[in-house]
Amino acid sequence: MAVSRYLTNNPFSPQPIRKIIPSYTDILHPFKMGERLDNIAYKYYKDPLLSWVILAANPNYENEFDIPFGVTIRVPFPLQRVFDAWLINQDI
Repeated sequence: MAVSRYLTNNPFSPQPIRKIIPSYTDILHPFKMGERLDNIAYKYYKDPLLSWVILAANPNYENEFDIPFGVTIRVPFPLQRVFDAWLINQDI
């Protein structure tokens, strides 16, 4: 039986959830009113496109709009440890 081409590389199929193990080197950032994850990613990583890393490190929240103001979020640091754990080759 052949595998359907529609079942492979489907962007709508569930993707594996990657976990970020907490580390003592992580930054604890108080989430303030008016902040966005892309701005926080730029502040710590100099790349706003890495906001997904911060969201992945805070699994209690499905998206940044779920994060209540005043809570402390975890920013994985240094970022290379995350990529090393996930075996991602990225120069940062």
